[in-house]
Parts: sequence; C-alpha cells; structure tokens
Amino acid sequence: MKFEYFRDPDNFAYKIDEPIECSICHKVGLWFDAGGFYGVNKIECICDECLLAGKLIDLGIETNEAYQGSDEDREIINYKTPALPTWQDREWLFVNDEGCIFECVASKADYDSKDEFVASFLPEDSDNTDFDWLWDMLTDKKIANHKAGNFNVSVYLFTLNGKKYSTWDAS
Repeated sequence: MKFEYFRDPDNFAYKIDEPIECSICHKVGLWFDAGGFYGVNKIECICDECLLAGKLIDLGIETNEAYQGSDEDREIINYKTPALPTWQDREWLFVNDEGCIFECVASKADYDSKDEFVASFLPEDSDNTDFDWLWDMLTDKKIANHKAGNFNVSVYLFTLNGKKYSTWDAS
C-alpha cells in the first residue's frame, strides 16, 4: 500500500478530473485535488510523490486532522495522507491511540451482518446514532469509488489490526 493510512486513494480520494501540473513539482497528471485542504497557503493539486514526501509541511497545508497518536503518526495523517472523502468532518479515526486505515465509503456489502455494522462504531458514536435508520440508508451494492458513493449519508469504513471501525457523515 502506497499510503500507510489510506488503502485505495485512486478510487476514494478526491482527485482532479483533467491532467494538470502538480502545484509543487509541476509533473502533469491526475493529482489530488487540494481545494479542501486547510492552511495559510493554497495550492490547486498535489501529486502522489509530493504528498508522500511531506511537501505540504513547509507550506503549512493539512489534508486531515489527527489529534491522537504519536507525533510521527499525526504528521503522516495530517500532511502525507490523502484527505478523507467527507463533506465536513476531517478528523481521522483513532482507536486506543492508534490511527486506523481508511478503506472505503461503505455499503452493506462491506459488513457480514447488521450486527457487525453496529459493532464497528465506537461507543461515543453509538449514543446518538439510530443504527436502524443508518443501516437502511446504506446501499446493498459495493461502492466502487467515492463518486459512486456520493450520497446524502455516507459511512466511512476503517480497519485496525483486522477489525472494522466505522464513522458516518451527512450532507
């Protein structure tokens, strides 16, 4: 896996639609769209290599928000990992101070059962979530990419040490 915390960036990260120059190294390609990145500086896009190399650090531009884990883990997630394909909340999921790997925008097909789906949420997310409603909102068919999964309600599937964890977002 190219990115330590993001399994399939070609299908689930926001990328530009037409080949253009990377705002940093000027190589032409279909790069990560930087329109939703946070920071004092602005760029249009960034290539995989520049993102992996941490070129955003010196520019003060973050792709995600990590508040837990080691300094190294937070740096990787904030500056060297594609942005989560969410509408609003960019905070990275951590379990027991370990960063989870983002897998995909989830569907019912990503879970063995509704019980596994419900169990994939952390206790603090369970208190205010209607899991019957949320399960009904999921599509049955596996979602191939973020464009195919751009619904009013999305569930984001993460893994850590072979266990599934989920968060959700609504437009």
